[in-house]
Amino acid sequence: MSIKSVLKVKSGAELLSYIINQTPELAANIDLPVQGESIKPIGKIIMSNERYKNAFINTINLIGLTVIDRNYWNDPWEEFAERGTLNYGESVRELMVDIADVYDYNAYANDVDHFLDNVVPNVYNYIHEVNYQKFYKTTTSDEQMAMAFDDGDGLFNLIERIIGSLYEGYKYDKYLVAKYALCRRILDGTITSVEIDGYDSLTPRQRVSFVKNISNKMTFRSPNYNPAGVRVASAFEDQIMILNTDFDADLSTDVLATSFFRNDAEMKAQLALIDGFNYHDTARLTELLGSAYIPFTDAELSALANVPAVIIDREWFQIYNYAFDNMAPTRRTDFFNPESLKNTHWLHTWKVVSTSPFKNAVVFTKDVTPAVSAISVSPSTASVSAGQNLQLTATVTTTGFANKAVAWSIEADSESTEANKATVDVNGLVEIPANHRHGASGTQGVYYVTVSTALATGEELVINGVTYKAAAADDTAAKQATAIAALFASDPQYTVAVGTSTNANRVSFTEKTGWYGLGAPVVDDDGLETGVVTESTGTAGVMASGVWVKATSVYDDSKTAITRITVA
Repeated sequence: MSIKSVLKVKSGAELLSYIINQTPELAANIDLPVQGESIKPIGKIIMSNERYKNAFINTINLIGLTVIDRNYWNDPWEEFAERGTLNYGESVRELMVDIADVYDYNAYANDVDHFLDNVVPNVYNYIHEVNYQKFYKTTTSDEQMAMAFDDGDGLFNLIERIIGSLYEGYKYDKYLVAKYALCRRILDGTITSVEIDGYDSLTPRQRVSFVKNISNKMTFRSPNYNPAGVRVASAFEDQIMILNTDFDADLSTDVLATSFFRNDAEMKAQLALIDGFNYHDTARLTELLGSAYIPFTDAELSALANVPAVIIDREWFQIYNYAFDNMAPTRRTDFFNPESLKNTHWLHTWKVVSTSPFKNAVVFTKDVTPAVSAISVSPSTASVSAGQNLQLTATVTTTGFANKAVAWSIEADSESTEANKATVDVNGLVEIPANHRHGASGTQGVYYVTVSTALATGEELVINGVTYKAAAADDTAAKQATAIAALFASDPQYTVAVGTSTNANRVSFTEKTGWYGLGAPVVDDDGLETGVVTESTGTAGVMASGVWVKATSVYDDSKTAITRITVA
């Protein structure tokens, strides 16, 4: 649709008449143009009077806003991505109250004082701050304004030049930034990932049925669809399904168009299109976000290409416009340079661009099972003086957009006094109190696992999570001890060896440097019926002055990594 049809005018004369009628300063002093006659004489009057010219530009700005809102490219996410306008302050506090704790009546029936206990509600909060401050800029000259009166399309072109480039850039960038935020959350694993198994072999109707099943489940309270684990529900009217163009085509052509009961076949969530989760305007995002922009790797883009759809809660995006003096989401300013005889036009926008950790969201993947394959912590070892802090960083390798978050904890601490023990926060910052025990070298521990009676063929023994299954060839206790030791040849924590001829059925586990105080290996012999295994201690290990900090995957708690910190 062209500007002419939006304003329902057919010529420059009609458009100029509209501008004059909308501008009291011009309407009171300038006659309307006559149809069929040149508008150039009226243009000369306007351009020769500074008041008229300024009033003319201001009205063009207003007309341009109407034109942009009704005619140019429409952001398909605008209706749900923006939450409103921030009228006061520069931050938004998002609060979420979980359901109340439940108690067993009989457990407290005779506790006469229990009713006096205060129970604090499970209240979660997250602060979103203004983090996006941009402006757009374009320049026009008096010459260009004067030329706008020379031909029939001149005024239309002038409006497009002054307003179009500013607001088109503004609207396009809103979409780009929201899309980037969504895809980063997907890659970080903080959106629940659901695999559509056998995607390519399924019919479009089966794929839609799978997605509808998850959509239905999201209408019930559950902690499974948000990273905070809050028990919330998303009603159908609050669900936004963002689908790529291929999935939308399947839904429209192969499902809805062939369904006799169309209402049953339709998604109950609101639908919105995306031009591809793996397509991003990298050059524009670099301009927009600068150092805050993390470019997508080829592997990440390949993974995003396997996403057909996402369902988010209507309040998942936390994007707020900062209200300027005019209480509008943007602010337009103009400046006339008397030396260059040019007008510069600015459009400013400030925003809170964020997403909610409490609202539900699900990402669907094609044949990629969510899993955590590895976790590491940097630095893996460190020496820190008492009274200092150390920032740790966890790297989690995943498939299928499994959550990359970790839970930090103190695995071991050589300090015995509670007040002087080290602490680690949710971000991996380790704080070592000034009075923490330091300078002690520790004692190397030696522990034994002895095969007292040989295992029967096929029996299994588990040591530190490593399974030994007795083979037919290992028909003596000594051979089995040798086979067990071989399993731990590359163990990072113990030096493992078999005893001498007098105790060839005994396996020794000697703590390596840096692991003093680790303790005896964990032996699980529940699977033994014939075989007998005994444990003993040669020397009890004593931890050197230090702290061991563990990072545990929140998605798979069997995946962990430990950093050993020596306190000097």
